[in-house]
Amino acid sequence: MEKLFYMVNNELITLTEHRNENDFEFLIHTKTNEAADRLRKLREFFDSDRVYTDILFYARKDHEYQVIVRRDVYVPFVVHLLQLQLLKSVEWRTV
Repeated sequence: MEKLFYMVNNELITLTEHRNENDFEFLIHTKTNEAADRLRKLREFFDSDRVYTDILFYARKDHEYQVIVRRDVYVPFVVHLLQLQLLKSVEWRTV
């Protein structure tokens, strides 16, 4: 079985991921204004599609965001984090 692994760009964000029964929950703390702008672009990208419940964003205090991601959009979400350089790398590994 293959699993997706990624490396966080620690200069811009900290990220924790929790897998729930039906989705994934990410807590993302932005360390810079540039990182916050990139995260806003990510939100705008997913808000612009026709499916409003694929990814839910919640702003929290101190530049932290809770993002709930449906299982079927997990890979596109991670790849978009990479495109915005909030991640340094993404790879499939056999586990």
